Amino acid sequence: MGTFYNPVKAIFGPGSFDRMPELIAGRSYAVVTYAEPYFAGLVDRLEQAAGKAAIVIDNVRANPDFPEVAAGCAQLAALDALPEVYVGLGGGSAIDTAKALAVSGGDWPLLKEHLETGGKRADELLDPCIIAVPTTAGTGSEVSIGAVIWDKANDGKWGVRTPKAYADYAVVDAELTLSLPRDQTISTGLDAMSHALESIWTVNRNLVTQPIAVQAARDVLTYLPALADDLGNLDLRTRMANAAMMAGIALSQTRTSIAHQMSYPMTMHHGVPHGIACGFSLPMIMDWAIGHDALCDEGLKGVFGDDLKAGVKRFERFMDSLGVARDPTAYGPSDADWNAWLAAAVEGEKGKSFLGKVPV
Repeated sequence: MGTFYNPVKAIFGPGSFDRMPELIAGRSYAVVTYAEPYFAGLVDRLEQAAGKAAIVIDNVRANPDFPEVAAGCAQLAALDALPEVYVGLGGGSAIDTAKALAVSGGDWPLLKEHLETGGKRADELLDPCIIAVPTTAGTGSEVSIGAVIWDKANDGKWGVRTPKAYADYAVVDAELTLSLPRDQTISTGLDAMSHALESIWTVNRNLVTQPIAVQAARDVLTYLPALADDLGNLDLRTRMANAAMMAGIALSQTRTSIAHQMSYPMTMHHGVPHGIACGFSLPMIMDWAIGHDALCDEGLKGVFGDDLKAGVKRFERFMDSLGVARDPTAYGPSDADWNAWLAAAVEGEKGKSFLGKVPV
């Protein structure tokens, strides 16, 4: 049993960014991005081609937090008229922030209540045009529902819960990822891998999402190590961008599972980048997943081969080749912290969706 709904029109391949004026189509638009020279250059390139933006909100940081989103809402509320189009330009943090701002219409109290109550007042959120332009290959936010917003002051992490937060267009141009350094290339690539594998070992997996997730995971396994050693290779960048998009499509249906649940305290308390926080534990979780669900095993065999125990070892070597530690204590927490987080993750919503058995 299952359903599939994804309304995003994807435009992908090198040079896709040049299609932006056609998509904006003369409408007023906002750009949500980072205050960094590279992104200022992309904004300038966009404005040269599509006309001046109504507003550029460039206060985005990794793991968007309440204060930055509230400030963005205030900037929108100060405009005489809201933009018709919202362009999220950057990694998942920029795209998620753009989605949150777009549906808020500048109304921070409404957005905050929606986030903190798990989706209430969704009918009051707006539904403007959103164009997601990823500059990393990992988050899949360009094709997935919702947006993740943090409340670090209160150890909180919330999600926009409405189909209105789907992007109308995903513009996936691997040329925009060419300047991404090695550490971010690996981290975001592991985020894509976590989305693919979590789509296989969740109770929400189905026969439509599984082949998409399997292909995405196989591509990351094949192309990420090669890309890590050849960062300027546009073909490898394109293959990773496509893998991240496919993983995001699968994720948009299945949602995340236990690896994400365990990642949040790693990021919250130790500043571990999201992709690493999700990715380092994947081989151990794969080991926990084996042998508990026939469809899950079938999917994992499609990625790692028929001998899944040997596949775990292959997966561990993959992590080692990227220089990613597999011991949680390497990232800061004590064994006691990790065990407590793992026990809590098992009882959480995402943990309960995991098809395997966790040795707590």
